[in-house]
Amino acid sequence: MKILLINPNRYRRPPVPPLSLEYLDNALRHTVHDCEICDLCFQDEPVSALETALDSFQPDIAALTIRNIDTVLYENNIFFLDEIKTYADSVKKRGIPVVLGGAGFSFVPGGILEYIGADYGIKGPGEKAFPALLDMLAAGAVERGTVLDGWEYGIDPDLPVVRGDSIDLARYVREGGLAGFQTQKGCLGNCYYCGEAVGSVLHRSPESIVNELVHLADRGITDYHLCDSEFNQDLAFCHSFLEYLITKGPKISWALYMRTSPFDDCLFELLKKSGANMLTISTPTGGDSIADAGKMIALAKKYDLAVAVDLLLGFPGDTRESIAKTIDDMRAVEPDTVGVNATLRLAPSIPVAKEIMDSAEHRKHLLGAVENNPDFIRPVFYNHITVEMLREIIGDDPRFRIEGFERSSNYERLTGKK
Repeated sequence: MKILLINPNRYRRPPVPPLSLEYLDNALRHTVHDCEICDLCFQDEPVSALETALDSFQPDIAALTIRNIDTVLYENNIFFLDEIKTYADSVKKRGIPVVLGGAGFSFVPGGILEYIGADYGIKGPGEKAFPALLDMLAAGAVERGTVLDGWEYGIDPDLPVVRGDSIDLARYVREGGLAGFQTQKGCLGNCYYCGEAVGSVLHRSPESIVNELVHLADRGITDYHLCDSEFNQDLAFCHSFLEYLITKGPKISWALYMRTSPFDDCLFELLKKSGANMLTISTPTGGDSIADAGKMIALAKKYDLAVAVDLLLGFPGDTRESIAKTIDDMRAVEPDTVGVNATLRLAPSIPVAKEIMDSAEHRKHLLGAVENNPDFIRPVFYNHITVEMLREIIGDDPRFRIEGFERSSNYERLTGKK
């Protein structure tokens, strides 16, 4: 079959290369199928560009990746699905089946499939699930509306990955973006404010990852942001990968996300030797999480790594006093920059959403349309801590920024790159 892989993500503050499509494109090259990527990110007339790609390639199947449903933050929120639907409609009017996937799709797969009017979907990793879906379609053995669970199909940890010729990575870099790579898929966390946990992690082999980076370095790509949910989920794997990268890999600079455990001194020493230059720690309100983040920040400073913190506040039960204490505790551990958000974007897969929706008192603090929106596909937020209150608590400390009022990433804030 001929498959057109479509990147509909045109958000460019900063532009994010469609890593999932690059990996899927690479996986399909190891099958009998033929594929091309249609990247709409930089197109002035994206519908016309898609139509041209459809005319030229004449695909049997089209797949769209949904990285985000919206910008997640309440302030200046941008909703992406209506634009994505226009691209799906352009494909469907030609009688070509549409398959959806991507991190955003995996949060609410059934609801988004219906909203877009697509034919099939893949939740989670698609490198093995998508070829399986193509085989089912060829055999007439799958019903419209089917969503395959990519976690059941897994990944090939040793699959050689060759990237860089299917999208214009150089342009992404020129316009402020960073190339990405993954060492693993999935998350073992059980954070009640997050819906990324799937109960398992699929690791790639260090050899496959490093060979991928060597190939990209030969093309002049040496700056990266890791696209794992959180890097340090398995300390032994982290050590193994970093040691292999240091001894066998190219000279790179990279940034990453980390959870507040597990970690040790060796991890930070290896990160520094491997070329890591900054990390982001996500943490919610509360003393234990701040204390753990503080220990990581101290080790990061020991090895000259910049640290950003994504600080999530405003949960049910949070008060002005508890938030002020959290801010003071965060000041004391001295991160380089802190992005503060006290408006929670709800989704069915996020445990705190059920707590909020089950309480008549909490429901008074909802922002967004709840009726006829059971999956919260259109943004619904919970907020009982005002921006004015946050500004009073933060004061004039330049390290703290309330998220949503400026379009910049932690990487840009710490490096000064725009």
